[in-house]
Amino acid sequence: MDKRVVVTGMGILSPLGRGVDVNWNGIIAGKSVIGPISYFDTETYPCKIAGQIPMGTEAGQFDIDSFMSVKERRHIDPFIVYGLAAADDALADSGWKPQTEEEKERTGVLVGSGIGGMSTISDTIKTLKDNGVRRVSPFFIPSAIVNMVSGQISIRHDLRGPSFSLVSACATGTHSIGEAARMIQAGDADVMLAGGSEAAVCDAAVAGFSQARALSTSYNDTPDKACRPFDKARDGFIMGEPMSNHDGVVCCPAMKENSGEKYIVKIISKKTWCKNLCRS
Repeated sequence: MDKRVVVTGMGILSPLGRGVDVNWNGIIAGKSVIGPISYFDTETYPCKIAGQIPMGTEAGQFDIDSFMSVKERRHIDPFIVYGLAAADDALADSGWKPQTEEEKERTGVLVGSGIGGMSTISDTIKTLKDNGVRRVSPFFIPSAIVNMVSGQISIRHDLRGPSFSLVSACATGTHSIGEAARMIQAGDADVMLAGGSEAAVCDAAVAGFSQARALSTSYNDTPDKACRPFDKARDGFIMGEPMSNHDGVVCCPAMKENSGEKYIVKIISKKTWCKNLCRS
């Protein structure tokens, strides 16, 4: 268990945009991305604001139509789409492209979600109630269950190592990265894609957190001031996408012994960012 594990690639999709640099520049600039919820009518909701993924074709935005067709997106929940995008970026950033059967079998995925396809579940319940069982999509279950984000990433990149997901609310992504590192140390895999993805800014989730009195309700008219942890005027948290471990996926390989190989190690957490050059 003393095998060294490093982070060699990161993928981030957040309300700040897509890409590590976009997110980092937004963080150091103190940019607020909290705004009115546009996904559903919030007239009767106490909280009317959240952090939503910026969609579009401009730099830093998520061009979802280029990333995946509408037809394909009908079969999977948005949390899976977001996880796939972050995983693509993490792999590209790391430069890891498994080619041999052994490399594919030794590369795994551990990307979790706090609740999975919440919007798909909510919409399907409405469809079932209003239109009956025949109108329920056969893709409902595989598009909503948490572990399918890891499954879809594995399929997309032909990764055949361990593939599963953890669920631990807002700590899911952090726990996933830690557990992935332990799996590498234990010899279960040589490389793991790990992190979290969420798409819970939907009517049911906002209603649930509102009724639990967990969301901020005093800053609907000034959303840029709503997210204020540790402030005495704080009155709740703000939902955002993806909200499981704050946005993304990392690529974690084991460090090769006695190879002299260099790694640029990139470590991102909630409030820290470091880049160090490490040698085995």
